[in-house]
Amino acid sequence: MRRRLTLAALALLAFALSCAYVHFYLRGGPRVIDATSYFLSARSLAAGSFTFSVPDPSAAFRGRFLLASSDGHSLGVIFPPGYPFVLSVAVRLGAPLLLGPLLGAGLVAATYALARALGQSGKVAMLAAALSVMSGALRYHTADTMSHGLAALLATSALVAALRPELRFASCLAGLCLGLLVATRPVSGAAMIVLVAWMRRRSLAAWPGLILGGAPGVLLLLLHQRALTGDWLSSTQLAYYAVSDAPAGCFRYGFGTDVGCRFEHGDYVTRYLPHGFGAAHALRTLAVRLWLFTTDATNLAPLTLLGAYAWGRHRRSPLVWLGVGIALQALLYVPFYFDGNYPGGGARFLCEVIPFAQILVARAAWDLRLGWLSLPGALLGFALHARSAHTQLAEREGGRPMFEPSLVARAGVTHGLLFVDTDHGFNLGHDPRVPSPRDGLYVARRRGDAHDRALYERFGAPPTYRYAYDVSGIQAPELRPYLPPDVPQLEAEAEWPSLTDGGRGSTYPIHAPCASGGRALRLQPGTRVVFPADSVAFESGAELGWVAKSAAGAQLKLRWQGQPSGRELTVSVAGPGCSSLRAPRVPAGGHSPLLVELVSGEGALDFIKPPAAPAR
Repeated sequence: MRRRLTLAALALLAFALSCAYVHFYLRGGPRVIDATSYFLSARSLAAGSFTFSVPDPSAAFRGRFLLASSDGHSLGVIFPPGYPFVLSVAVRLGAPLLLGPLLGAGLVAATYALARALGQSGKVAMLAAALSVMSGALRYHTADTMSHGLAALLATSALVAALRPELRFASCLAGLCLGLLVATRPVSGAAMIVLVAWMRRRSLAAWPGLILGGAPGVLLLLLHQRALTGDWLSSTQLAYYAVSDAPAGCFRYGFGTDVGCRFEHGDYVTRYLPHGFGAAHALRTLAVRLWLFTTDATNLAPLTLLGAYAWGRHRRSPLVWLGVGIALQALLYVPFYFDGNYPGGGARFLCEVIPFAQILVARAAWDLRLGWLSLPGALLGFALHARSAHTQLAEREGGRPMFEPSLVARAGVTHGLLFVDTDHGFNLGHDPRVPSPRDGLYVARRRGDAHDRALYERFGAPPTYRYAYDVSGIQAPELRPYLPPDVPQLEAEAEWPSLTDGGRGSTYPIHAPCASGGRALRLQPGTRVVFPADSVAFESGAELGWVAKSAAGAQLKLRWQGQPSGRELTVSVAGPGCSSLRAPRVPAGGHSPLLVELVSGEGALDFIKPPAAPAR
């Protein structure tokens, strides 16, 4: 009973510390772009679907990590659906930020249970559970709306069930955890499936339960892919990067000179992958991840490295599975070029096996009679070293969430059209359960061009506001009344991620000093970009701005989609520099989407506008 009370107290402490992390470090809400994307995905699932519908102009809603249907009217978050599915339950209950702390409390209990299932004493298991409480990385991952906390709990629980075959439905429970882990983080799921399969290789009777239990999670992933891509087996992330980044295939799992996305990870690719992703960089990335992992597990690298001593000394005991699990997790992520590390999150691709390391450290501490030093060492490591990374996380990008419902509530705004300036703000503010400004607060992206006015007029000029957020943190966020300017010009970069004809080619925004607003939409050769008819009132002789990136210039084809190919207009544009050209005549019978294709050369589309302001 004393041991159970101690474990309950540790779980409650983990819950409280994760809640405190939300308040003191996250400043009240999700912070990184991945976390806000998961939040939007959970809201979409709470509304009953993997995707949500948006009206024209769809560019007022399309953005980072959102995959659009061919017409742009259906959007879905590209990340796997396992964690959003669980988070959607918390969304329905009105307490999404309590899920993480609950997962943190559960992870403490699961770490203890895994240590006991591996034949460790109560003292070792309790020390491992206490190290789980003290880990700053786990406090972050069970505070922000990221998938790694759930993934760690699922991986740990799957091993507990696999090691306790005497439990009723143990195989089904292990399979259920593994299936949901595959739907949450597929690569991590693959690592744990290999580990559990090897552990139970001689127990053929367990396999039907494992397969049956894993089926719901795998089906959830397949349904998500089908909803977003139209194909059961097509990766949503690969489909997204195929149209929103370059070069083709830059985001794949593997090696090559063309691996590394120039827009999403541009600075990283320029610095580390100028010649592609090869063995040398793979070893460097692995080393960096493992080094950060030593801090993530216990806040103190020398303390974590004691786990290697325990693994070597007890390699003929069940503890060997923990070291194998860590190695599998690390090796399966080697073929992915991006390290994925950031302040506070640490080596997040290895987060799922942090409990494995903590059990090994606890075993080594008792073997070396250093158990009494472990927890003070973990606290000291956080205070003197690990804390700085979490402080950086707290102060980045303005030092607070980019959309705070409390600020809107204090202003007394409950209905209307609300424009936000950031991807984070849209993900946090847009609720798929609100179909229009008449039904609640309807959040869209402010583009500063014809898109804003088109959306405003589409809804009949409702009360409209702007959520002004300063990423430098100098000015506090402010909710202001906003009247979208009546400008006819459409900025091409506002259409990113672009709608491409037949999925051909990709685009991404670039900085161009001579372009309107200093930005333009770069097209890859062969790319056909579709600009929806309702985006701007096109007229005969509409003007297009073009930024040529080389002296050789470029060749473009312009036509209205759905019209005969013979009516297209081929234009040669000189370079380098900015120039303008005319679109073909508007087809008879009304507007059609405008299709712009880069046939050859390099360049970017700057803007599209009619020759004069349309009559209203």
